[in-house]
Amino acid sequence: MPRDKLRLFNGVEMHDEPARSQPVFLSSGDVIADRRFAHAADYMAGDDARAAHDLLTQTLELAPHWPAAWFALGEACLALGWQEKARAAFGRALAAAPEDALGASLKLAQLGVMPPAPAPEAYVKRLFDGYADRFESHLVGRLAYRGPRLMADAIAGLGRTRFARAIDLGCGTGLCGEIFRARVQHLAGVDLAPRMIARAKAKGIYDHLAVGSLERFLADEAAASADLLLAGDVLIYIADLAPLFAAAFRVLRSGGLFAFTVQTAESGFLLGKDLRYAHAAGYIRDVAANAGFTLRVLENAAARQEAGSDVPGLVAVLEK
Repeated sequence: MPRDKLRLFNGVEMHDEPARSQPVFLSSGDVIADRRFAHAADYMAGDDARAAHDLLTQTLELAPHWPAAWFALGEACLALGWQEKARAAFGRALAAAPEDALGASLKLAQLGVMPPAPAPEAYVKRLFDGYADRFESHLVGRLAYRGPRLMADAIAGLGRTRFARAIDLGCGTGLCGEIFRARVQHLAGVDLAPRMIARAKAKGIYDHLAVGSLERFLADEAAASADLLLAGDVLIYIADLAPLFAAAFRVLRSGGLFAFTVQTAESGFLLGKDLRYAHAAGYIRDVAANAGFTLRVLENAAARQEAGSDVPGLVAVLEK
């Protein structure tokens, strides 16, 4: 298996290894258990899930309440085709750490144990705080990310070039902000990951930045207070888009635009193996109409690549 395909138990690419830098992975409190966990990771990297499984079983004998080891055991069981054992292991991981920084609930949703739900806030925060230092070099340089440009071109195609107030939802390090700053009088951004916000702040392109969830940020905004909402490569962490679309509609002024990118599903929405959600074009149309939006743009467009190939996606612009 090529190294850039390998995963460190929780679906994070091993050449980035953001998960290793987070406290939930650092130590069980038992030196021997930690060593066995590390060796198990090496076996998974070598495509030997059975050896990893055996070592993780030994790890949990020493550290029976360690969420990372239960999660890793679930991944090893999945690799071995042992779905029932995987369900049990992910369930133990979630019970041991209900805030779910590992994303065990997403794994359980994949396995049909839990209904699809937004990615846990603790999971998204951990993932992107650990990714912040190399986010742009990896996303733009290696994955050819072009979501902000796709949204900018789609909006420009509608003849809209200037906006009084815009909100960058899931702003990350400010890739959208860099493109839209010159078109916006007042630019705000929100993201769950403090280290991503720190990177965005260092660029000096936002008038206001906040750490928090999209939903809470929009709930605190006055009705009809923005002309433009942006969500580049963000909705992939949300299952049902209806609540977000309703919140976006409330915050936008009449004639305001909501631009975003998504990964493509055949119907409805689907949680993929990469723990990201994909949404179908028909689903986008229905949810947008139900929220009161007019669909102005909905086009096939890949916002990024994976393993050198475009990830099928859509760029959309809705108007209030």
